Amino acid sequence: MKNILTEICLFFILLFNRCQGLTELIPPDFEEKIWVNAIIIDGSDQNKIIVEKSFQSEYPSEVKGPLEDLSVMINSENGVLFEYFNPKSENRIDTIYLPYGLDFIPGHKYKLKISERNTRTITSETVLPLASADLEVGIGGMTQTFLQYPFECHNPVKSIILNIKFISEAGRFYFIDIKINRDLIYNDTLRRLTNYDILESNSPYFKTFVPGFRSIGFISCFTDGLFIPSESYQACFYDGRTIPDDTCKLKIKIDLKRYYGYYDYKKPVIIYINSIAKDLYTFEKNYHTYHETLFDPFSEPVYLKGNIKGGYGIFAICSNKQYSLILPVD
Repeated sequence: MKNILTEICLFFILLFNRCQGLTELIPPDFEEKIWVNAIIIDGSDQNKIIVEKSFQSEYPSEVKGPLEDLSVMINSENGVLFEYFNPKSENRIDTIYLPYGLDFIPGHKYKLKISERNTRTITSETVLPLASADLEVGIGGMTQTFLQYPFECHNPVKSIILNIKFISEAGRFYFIDIKINRDLIYNDTLRRLTNYDILESNSPYFKTFVPGFRSIGFISCFTDGLFIPSESYQACFYDGRTIPDDTCKLKIKIDLKRYYGYYDYKKPVIIYINSIAKDLYTFEKNYHTYHETLFDPFSEPVYLKGNIKGGYGIFAICSNKQYSLILPVD
């Protein structure tokens, strides 16, 4: 009996010591830092910078204070290009819309500086790359797409096939945007980025979300009465070093009747080949890998480092080559 009591005592002593050891493994509170998404498309009238304070999820809501004395500045080689100040945001995030017509020059370096009262100042810099040398787009035909559950309530979807060719340069990186016009409710017409499917490509690529451009809507599917997500924007990324003979050839499919109304055939579909810095390509590649391995317990950890010093996120300015195309009604 005495031996049994001794073993029980030893068991609880060991258990207590192990629990103490576990408490030592709990990391200290992380420092609050600024997270920024500043992906700027040269010539676009919809550029924005998203600034947010990081926090640990277990923090109580009263600790997660708003941004205070937020200052955002973009400098060019010729001086201050853009300034913004907000004494206090409504919450921990602020979205800053840039004015149209900011003068970005290919080959020039641009610096971003963001400060906030309760966090360290962050900085970043990027160079605006040259646009793609050439871009060709042709119509490859029309087709019908039949979506799978839970999107089958949209069927059939009218789609168009486009053949795209653009000239690349080794050491440069690209992603593709496509904008189309749809007639929406209340006779309102809105130009928006639209998803597309890659049917063929002579070069390796990956598709992923572009932070800051995620546009998710909801529509009721009459088959089950549930609200289902209707669109979340993803773009296709290319590494110029992997494009054979510096000529990228691909075939894409665009759905013209999907979720937000009918396509307006009187207005063009616009294809953008965005030239981007390596920092943005690497950030998006990590973002893609993160989502691909999110539920794989054996995958290597993925770090979204970006190019922000003292904080998190990405700062990039992109140039583009664009092609406008009026689609046939039939």
